[in-house]
Amino acid sequence: MDINKIKKLGKRIKLEIFKKFIEIKEGHPGSILSIFEVVNCLYLGNFIKCTKNIKNNDYFIISKGHAGSVQYPYLLKKSVLNKKEWSKWKKNSNSILKIFPNNNIPGVDVTSGSLGHGLGIAAGISLGLGKDKNKTNIWTIISEGELYEGSIWESLLFIKHKNLTNIKIILDRNDLIILGKTENCLKLDSIQKKLKGFDFEVQTIDGHNYKEIYSGLKFLKRNDGKNKILIAKTVKGNSVSFMKNKPEWHYWHNLTKMKKNQLFKELKI
Repeated sequence: MDINKIKKLGKRIKLEIFKKFIEIKEGHPGSILSIFEVVNCLYLGNFIKCTKNIKNNDYFIISKGHAGSVQYPYLLKKSVLNKKEWSKWKKNSNSILKIFPNNNIPGVDVTSGSLGHGLGIAAGISLGLGKDKNKTNIWTIISEGELYEGSIWESLLFIKHKNLTNIKIILDRNDLIILGKTENCLKLDSIQKKLKGFDFEVQTIDGHNYKEIYSGLKFLKRNDGKNKILIAKTVKGNSVSFMKNKPEWHYWHNLTKMKKNQLFKELKI
């Protein structure tokens, strides 16, 4: 894998996403910048099986659905989505693309946004695959804010009990939710110890370092019969200085001309 090539192409894709957000005046920039490098490496590093023939593809569930639109440029690149949908996507347009993904969009497997459900859905899909589950991975991104939901822990118990090892779990750990710092809102303490207590193998990486991401995704993808979770330590609003670690940038805000120029400049670096 050419990490420099993936990184360079990722910058162009990230810029296109933010040009679209400026155009439609909505989006969830902080969360997308949090998981962008992981998603970029998943697709461009060919960890996730994604072709025009959707029936043969891996599943991809972004449980934190407010960041789900990060998927669209890759689905366009893989010819799963029609390019005209991207150009049609405007405020109140009739494009099938929306800020929150839904399964009416080709290549989007799950309608998400209601937090805490992604792992349960992944478990159901894995069971439904039956004997074919070893041929198809179910990549699932959850957020640490979702760990406040009992449904996540119930799903982990079930996944371990049924040994559903084709569910590849990535936890986006950026220390923030809409209300502020997660440890201030409800202390999570050592997430790694908790997950290991559920008998999962756990690896922690810098979610913005491509070498570490690549190593972490290899750890997840390895079919060794073990249940695994990759914790990606990330920064909400990464890449844009005025968005970094700012819970208010969970949502989109109108930008002055100066802020737009700063955004473009920093995303190109």
